[in-house]
Amino acid sequence: MMAHEGRIVETGISDYATISSSMVTDYNTAISTVINTSYLTAKDVFIEKHAEAIDDMHDSINDLMGATTKLSTVAVVAELAISADTTQEQLQVQQALVQTDMTITETDVNNYNTALKDVETFAQQAGAFLSAANNESITSAVDSYSAQNNIAVASYSAISYTQDMDKFVISYNNDLYMSFQGAFTDKMVTADEIYQNTMYMP
Repeated sequence: MMAHEGRIVETGISDYATISSSMVTDYNTAISTVINTSYLTAKDVFIEKHAEAIDDMHDSINDLMGATTKLSTVAVVAELAISADTTQEQLQVQQALVQTDMTITETDVNNYNTALKDVETFAQQAGAFLSAANNESITSAVDSYSAQNNIAVASYSAISYTQDMDKFVISYNNDLYMSFQGAFTDKMVTADEIYQNTMYMP
């Protein structure tokens, strides 16, 4: 060092290497940003959304089963009425209805209809998210778009799918978005295909 040579450094030379509080803040902010930034690809994000939709669909199916159990009263009453051929049997049906509450409330019906619609909605989302994850054209386009705009794919504000328009949209908070329409036409399943081997009673 220069001091070993008898040379004298000027006052303030340490200022050049002093760490300021703002530098500490900037450093810690940068560390936090790296830690909190998601580096998931579009495929990763869509698979995560698929898993979430599947979980929501299963919850809705459980709700639907509970609501359907309540509404099974309709089938019980109908069976009793059909099998009551004689006056004595009809009196027994009447007595059973008096002794047991077999009425159905508006709440029962609303719970059933809501759960049924939720199953449909989450099933659509789950199918669309997985189809998007497996569609290289979509995933590569989203990855490229995110890179060009310096945003993480996982920083999306919303990912939505509208079945009747076959429209898949991923949006970000800064008014950036990507939209894909008509990409899943070959993935559609009709009601007839679902119910053809299923006994369904509304």
